[in-house]
Amino acid sequence: MLTHCAPPCSLAAHVRTRNPGPRAVFQRTVRSAALILGLLALALWGGVAFAQAPELSAKLAACETGADAKDRFAVFTGSMPREGAAVMAMRFDLYERLPGGRFERVSLANWGVWQSTTKKGVPGFIFTKRVERLAAPAAFRAVVSFRWSDAKGRVVRTAKRTSPTCRQPDWRPDLRVGRVVFGDDGRARATVVNDGRSPSGAFGISMGVGDSAVVRTLPSLPAGQRRTIELGRCRAPERATVTADPAGAVEEADESDNATTVACPVKR
Repeated sequence: MLTHCAPPCSLAAHVRTRNPGPRAVFQRTVRSAALILGLLALALWGGVAFAQAPELSAKLAACETGADAKDRFAVFTGSMPREGAAVMAMRFDLYERLPGGRFERVSLANWGVWQSTTKKGVPGFIFTKRVERLAAPAAFRAVVSFRWSDAKGRVVRTAKRTSPTCRQPDWRPDLRVGRVVFGDDGRARATVVNDGRSPSGAFGISMGVGDSAVVRTLPSLPAGQRRTIELGRCRAPERATVTADPAGAVEEADESDNATTVACPVKR
């Protein structure tokens, strides 16, 4: 079955259902990148005798990160004790926080709906949702609402819990100009570091002095590694600005630390 989110809606939802439990895949655009969410539910407390009722809680059962979207997922679990109710129900709402923003509710099919059980002889109810192919960088959490009702359908108690946060780090490269030293001949040697979590790909390194600039090219810089490269010469009282990726060829986690300016050495 294929279902689409009706406008106005910022989320294009593609839902696939199968037995014994539903699984859904959702897609939306975030900052020109896709956020794809998969949903897996449910787990019901029943069929086995337990000595104690489950606690009232919303938990982050799993949070996996990775450079590839297929490796990023979160599992949220809500649990509630029966407390004499005829009907136990809970509802999951997913919240996302993008860098510099606040947590906002994500509108998804099969989220924000009540799931309930009237099964007798069980001490509580447990329900689990799995969200896959999470965007990065971002943070995710679930707000779980609980509801207890009597045999006539009257709500006798409500509660709400928020799960811990699943944080997905930024997996982009992050180029940084480190130390710049000068040899006796006045030639600069600059160290460039990739502080990010993925290789950079090819990029240039420039040294600008006044109106002139020298540019060198590196084929790539692996995550966590550094490289020293020779650039041009300069002498005091001039100052040199060394910039990693001056053309902006590399999409980085942080563009603010790509350049540094140093004083040129005095001629000996």
